[in-house]
Amino acid sequence: MENQNANTVLQLITTEDGSQTILNSELGSTYHSRHGALTESKHVFIEKGLQNLLDGRTTDINLLEMGFGSGLNALLTATIAEQTKYRINYHALELFPVPPEVWSKYLLPEELVSCVASFQSMHAAKWNAPFKLNNWFELVKHQVSLIDFSSDTQFDLVYFDAFEPEKQPELWTQAVFDKLFEMMNPGAILTTYCCKGYVRRNMIAAGFVVQKVAGPPGKREMIVAHRPL
Repeated sequence: MENQNANTVLQLITTEDGSQTILNSELGSTYHSRHGALTESKHVFIEKGLQNLLDGRTTDINLLEMGFGSGLNALLTATIAEQTKYRINYHALELFPVPPEVWSKYLLPEELVSCVASFQSMHAAKWNAPFKLNNWFELVKHQVSLIDFSSDTQFDLVYFDAFEPEKQPELWTQAVFDKLFEMMNPGAILTTYCCKGYVRRNMIAAGFVVQKVAGPPGKREMIVAHRPL
């Protein structure tokens, strides 16, 4: 997808919980669930990922997101960082950034309307450079594919929010999970909405301990995976 026509390929739609997501009409896929974008993001990435990690933690958090997309996961994470006073270093990978013509029209859910300035600042921030939103949240948006990404940072939490395996099969292979496993600290968590059998098997082959847990609306199950201590 070329950036010059991204604003015609990407369309804002309202999901069942009233929050918006972005439809990629070229792929026929949405950035978050049509059953509720906010509900899915909070359940899969915040409750099963970040809040799970925070239990008993005393140190800063290095977080990697596969797919910056609409920025909803990052914004929710930033609000938790400020509330809990945990410092979160957030790295997001996005090969095809959402253009300003789209993200500037994205309507945040009512509970996040006070965060409009933060949301727009994160989207407007330069790519491939650190952006300090506040004392608790620093963001680096990397315009690069996961395959080509490298970092000296070891991560404590991974939000794996790629498009579904049928649309991006190259991102759900054992080789990808091998790479992520090596980039994660012992005890780190990877969370994703997907729970397909071959995805679980690829994660297990890479060394992860994989749990099936209750999914968000529209998904019976999802995955929470750990790199063993």
